Parts: sequence; structure tokens; C-alpha cells
Amino acid sequence: MSILKKTLNTTAIAAVALAMAFSVSTAKAEDAGTNITATVQNAITWVETQPLAFGTIVAISDATDTSTLVIDTTGADTFNNPGNARLVRVSGGQQGIFDASNAAPNTQLTLTLPTSVTLNCSSCTGTPPDFTINNFTDDVGGAPTTSGTGTATVNIGATLNTIASANAYEDGLYSGAYTVSINY
Repeated sequence: MSILKKTLNTTAIAAVALAMAFSVSTAKAEDAGTNITATVQNAITWVETQPLAFGTIVAISDATDTSTLVIDTTGADTFNNPGNARLVRVSGGQQGIFDASNAAPNTQLTLTLPTSVTLNCSSCTGTPPDFTINNFTDDVGGAPTTSGTGTATVNIGATLNTIASANAYEDGLYSGAYTVSINY
């Protein structure tokens, strides 16, 4: 009988414990809140680290024909003097170099080059003809891809053209501004 009492007592205690476990359903739930964030960084650091320059040249104009000087993306130059107009190197030029940083890693970007730029001599005293710059080129096919650290380098070349004119080119610095854009 004592075994029966012990079994009944153990069964009763287990039943009471089980009933208490299921009846404690009124415990209070706690909530926690926080903010979800996203930071946008569309800006790319884009700087010219070497200016595009055609060097020092002898420029002879002609009323009916023109000459060209090409600076390619490696800085090599090519002169084309088919008629009486002439361009001759005194000292070499250089390609333009632009560097991108702070961009998304391993991402293809879009490059936009100008179509043409005019170089004129603001310090000249007469009315020399201008030069035109066109045929801008780059060494990345218009679509640089950033490195794993979000950087890219782009080399720029272009063609300098004389203008058919009876006026002579004067000694002086001929310059003009241009913009090269990069974006996602």
C-alpha cells in the first residue's frame, strides 16, 4: 500500500505541476524598438591628376587648309600636316589623367567626354585664330570599372586642330576649359 500511496502522491504532484505550468499564460511580453538605416553615397571623388596638354608647338596657319596634332591616351603624339598649315613639336604634350575614388567597389561606371573645346589666346594682342579640340578618347571604352577598393584611373587623349585663317597664330598660351564626367 505504501507503494500505491507513493505512486498516487507522485502522480498528484506531477498533475498539479503540469496544471500550474499551463495556467501561467498571463506572463507580460516585452517589446523593443530600434531604427533601420541606409546611408546613400552617390558622390564619387573625381579629380584630374594630370592635365591634358598639347605641349609647346610651332603653329603656322593657312587660309585654306588645316593641320592636326593628336595626343593619344598614352601621351604619344601624331602630327598631320597635309597642306601649307603646319604644327611642329617644340616640346611634347601629355595625356590627361583622371582618378576616381570613394566609389562602389568592382562597379562599372559611365564616362562622358566633351565633343569639342575651343582654345584661344587671352594674352595675345592681335586676332590670331583659335584652335579646336575634338575626337576625345579614353582608355576604358567609356566605362571604367572600379577596383576592389572603389578606385579607377582614366587616361584621356584628344585632337588639336588649326583653323583655316589668313591671320597668323601669335606666341602665347592658348587655353580652354573642358569637363569629363563620371557617374554610376
